[in-house]
Amino acid sequence: EGVLCYSDRMTVKQLLMRTAKKLQPRRIVCEADRNLGWLEAEILLARALKRDRAWLTAHEDESVRAIDVRQFRKFVARRVKHEPIAYILGEKDFYGRPFNVNKHVLIPRPETELLVDLARKIAPLDERVLIWDAGTGSGAVGVTLAAELPRSSVIATEVSTKTVKIAVANARRHGVADRMHILKADLLNETVLRLIRRHTKTRPLVIAANLPYLPEADRKKLDPDVIKYEPHDALFAGADGLAVIKRFLDQVSSSGLKPRAILLEFDPPQALRLRRIAQRLFPRARI
Repeated sequence: EGVLCYSDRMTVKQLLMRTAKKLQPRRIVCEADRNLGWLEAEILLARALKRDRAWLTAHEDESVRAIDVRQFRKFVARRVKHEPIAYILGEKDFYGRPFNVNKHVLIPRPETELLVDLARKIAPLDERVLIWDAGTGSGAVGVTLAAELPRSSVIATEVSTKTVKIAVANARRHGVADRMHILKADLLNETVLRLIRRHTKTRPLVIAANLPYLPEADRKKLDPDVIKYEPHDALFAGADGLAVIKRFLDQVSSSGLKPRAILLEFDPPQALRLRRIAQRLFPRARI
């Protein structure tokens, strides 16, 4: 594991100080990055000790057992190789809830919480709506909306069987599996279309989709944490990054569905081109 040299009888503070230096990024992008190494060391040590970070502060002079030092060292070895913290821990918080994640799903980002905020404005708390979470990944968006909108039903689709299993586990974890249909599907196939039509006989449809949207050229720009570990199929979508979104919008347009709203996550430089595509496919919609 030869990442750092630890003795078997080190205190909490000694472990954190030694590890924080190793994990501190060389490139400081924002002010928060200046303490990132210490933060990551705390997160990993807290998990190794099965404690929270507040406990570490209150017990900084306490010796750590050899077995826990060894577990911590394994976590650090993985992080030094740029494996994301979320994959090491096996979970990531999204909208105030922990979600199971592994190498088969994209790690939920705080920015994607905006999709949930917007969907909640469009679908009031007391209204029965159908949410379609296309490209659900870990289920973060669909599961969260099912939890936040207790009268809603959610269809969550994903092209990967392994990813579907993670989404199902998260739906069960948060007690919303009974109001969700989670299935393997490549966007809007016949099975999904029939399911949506059946449910929208009595309720409006809101689509929230966080589909792949990065251009291929971005492979050279991304941090090693992302490019080495996160699933590329969930990130990249052709030369302009819009290949999947264009196919998706074309399917919805030609399906005859009349959603109340389609919410998409995309890269700001794509805005003008995406607006033109949407205006062509949905000429009567407010974009």
